[in-house]
Amino acid sequence: MNTDNLYSDNLGSQLNQLGSIASDSLDAAMDTDTLEMDGQGADVQDTVDDQEEDDEEFLEDDLSILMRAWVNERNAPDLLEYEGTTIENLMELVDFQTQKIKSQPPMIANIIKIDVDRVKYLVRSYLRTRLAKIEQHAMHYTRDDMYKERMSQNELEYAKGFVSLEEKHMRRSFLDQLPPHLRGLDETAGNGMNMVTKPNLDAAVFCRVRTNVGEFQFDTSEDPILMKRNNIFITRYNIIRNLLEDGKVELI
Repeated sequence: MNTDNLYSDNLGSQLNQLGSIASDSLDAAMDTDTLEMDGQGADVQDTVDDQEEDDEEFLEDDLSILMRAWVNERNAPDLLEYEGTTIENLMELVDFQTQKIKSQPPMIANIIKIDVDRVKYLVRSYLRTRLAKIEQHAMHYTRDDMYKERMSQNELEYAKGFVSLEEKHMRRSFLDQLPPHLRGLDETAGNGMNMVTKPNLDAAVFCRVRTNVGEFQFDTSEDPILMKRNNIFITRYNIIRNLLEDGKVELI
């Protein structure tokens, strides 16, 4: 018998056993790490989402702010907060770019002009949307302190002038022909119905969640619903009104 061969076979067998044990131990360790990672995965993802939200809020420029305010204004039934600072910043940028066009080559000047026109359109549409709302419920807005604070000084003066002109028109057209006790424009009927029209705060709206809100009570008769970032809901405007004002949701 060859002792060298016997020794070699025994050594190979031992090495194979050690390799099998090491492989099993490695697989078990990897399984344990996988379980730990799975348990921590949700927390890590939430942390990443929160970091992305903070980065987006930090990097958001005036144009993005105005675009979101424009969409919110068009979809909300009542008048929202006026983005005065954003408008001023954008108009300063428009003036700067307009002066810059004069010293640029034709191709570059055309590109800058397209961007300038885009900003001007957005600003005009935003202001026209607000003026349309003011005209629709001018008397209500000029009598409510909360809405008066939401309007710019020019909008407030416009609203008061609109109410004055509307009242003069109605009196000259037909109110002066009625008995004195029927000439009022802000009376309340016996059933509680008021002549001054108000926005319908119970109107249905679509909203997208911008930041993780957590559990939110949509209706007292229902269980709380988890509102996570990018979720979309349809609900009554009055329910998510405070979330919209806080910037936690946006209308779509």
